[in-house]
Amino acid sequence: MQRTQFLALLLACLAVFILYVGFRTKPSSFDQVEQTRAASATTTDVNTLIAQARGEITGPPANQIIALEQQLDPEAPDSESLKALSSAWYQLGYSPIAGHYAAEVAELEGTPEAWSIAGNTYSLALQQSEDDKIRAYCLENGVSAYEKAISLDPEEVEYRLNLALLYTEMPPQDNPMKGILMMVDLNKNNPDQPAVLFHLGRLAMKTGQTGKAVERLRQAAILRPEHRDTWCLLAQAEEAEGHVQEAQEASAKCETIH
Repeated sequence: MQRTQFLALLLACLAVFILYVGFRTKPSSFDQVEQTRAASATTTDVNTLIAQARGEITGPPANQIIALEQQLDPEAPDSESLKALSSAWYQLGYSPIAGHYAAEVAELEGTPEAWSIAGNTYSLALQQSEDDKIRAYCLENGVSAYEKAISLDPEEVEYRLNLALLYTEMPPQDNPMKGILMMVDLNKNNPDQPAVLFHLGRLAMKTGQTGKAVERLRQAAILRPEHRDTWCLLAQAEEAEGHVQEAQEASAKCETIH
């Protein structure tokens, strides 16, 4: 083989190698971009939600939102203005946006109660929505809000219970029992908490475990006899178990308590 032919062959091989390596690295980077896009596509953000809402509301409701936004100083927002915006969006039926402003209030006030309110707003918004992206957005932000409330007041059972309930509304794909297991753990550590027992009974009814529902709801009714919903649900559980007299007694309580 002549020297010129050898050099030509060598350069051709080198070119193929460079092309191979170059195209080997690009798909990896491209895949990362696509994975990021796919992850972001599973949820949404508050700016998108507000933009969509602006296209849907007109007349006095739209003017009310504009007026409240004009009262808000973007450089130094105050709690009262943020609360007014949260309330207005909530009354218009846009709970996810209301949750955002409730979280802004919590950032300013820094109290567990404020973070709990934000979490409750996101939780309600998740329950009301059928859009998967909005539900994922509400779950993410609701979990964050409840976790901040818990970090500020670790002894308050209500915050942990609400976090567990949020997970039962939209269970993680890799851990579908997470919310229920959190409540079971709460019950073990706080056996005399009627709210925990009530929700465990409610979930037991949903899954057809009426025997467990009766057990837990009876305990909840003893601990919190003034809670009407407990008696109403207990009446259903007793009836499902064939406890005629007990069902009648619970039903009577359900009808008399207001």
